[in-house]
Amino acid sequence: MLSRYRAFGPILLVLLMTVTASAQSRPDAVEAYNRGCQHYLNGDFDRAIAEFTRAIDLSSRPTINSHDQSLKAGMGFTDDSTDLSPIILVDRITALALSNRALARFRTGDLKGALADCDRGLAINPGILLLYSNRAALRWATGNLEGAISDYDQLIKKSPKDAQAYDSRGNCRMDKGDVEEALADFDQAIRLNPHNAEFFCDRGRARLDKADIDGALADSERAVELDPRLARAYYHRGAVWCRKNNLDRALADFSQAIELDPGLAAAYGNRGLLRLRQGRDLEAERDFAECLKLDPTLKIELRERIKAERTKILRAVKDQI
Repeated sequence: MLSRYRAFGPILLVLLMTVTASAQSRPDAVEAYNRGCQHYLNGDFDRAIAEFTRAIDLSSRPTINSHDQSLKAGMGFTDDSTDLSPIILVDRITALALSNRALARFRTGDLKGALADCDRGLAINPGILLLYSNRAALRWATGNLEGAISDYDQLIKKSPKDAQAYDSRGNCRMDKGDVEEALADFDQAIRLNPHNAEFFCDRGRARLDKADIDGALADSERAVELDPRLARAYYHRGAVWCRKNNLDRALADFSQAIELDPGLAAAYGNRGLLRLRQGRDLEAERDFAECLKLDPTLKIELRERIKAERTKILRAVKDQI
């Protein structure tokens, strides 16, 4: 099996929502924010970033008008000459626009900028829980596993019944090598939501890491039962059949995973390794080519796995002579 077993990375969740003007929000900031949401939905991320930036600037920029007199009074100032220009007033639009600009920046590959937006958004409004989830995903994507887990800790503390947060923290812990803690998170995610096929896929992966083959198979079977259209469920069950040395079932599951998700590179690689073992070299080479076309970063690992598989085949032939 290719070690990129999960074959799925951290996912940012979308917080796109149109808003209406309020007494605290400048109408032009609201309009810019809503235009940014529309551009994002249309896939025009550069224009979305521009509009969200405009919304941020407008919603956090002080204006000097008649409203300032009541503002001064409310802040305890009695002198009409008091200058409020250094004071930056932030309204609810600012944090929302920062959150969505982070999404747009992520989609353009600007992970550093996306992280900065999440940091600033949380500093302004720690109540936007999705910002913790998205910052965790960004930290995870950049290799900061400790930071990601810390964000999931905060999210779970604020929302202890968030099953997805437990599952995400479990996957992050799997990448860190903390399988026991990951299993505890997957168990809790399933307790909170026993109808999510993805959660069973993830726990099955952890159980397979712990050599609990029967437990891994049970979780994979449950995932297929819950969502027969989920490619991951078949991919993970195929991995279990490999460990049970049931090549025909493994091949069938990898093929089903590919049919449901033709972009699943690791499924091609693993199916190719099985076909190589069966002496179906031409079909195996086609699978390897497709695997590397979809994910060139698997080249070194796949080459080593092919080499190891061919060594086993040669050894088996020698033993028969």
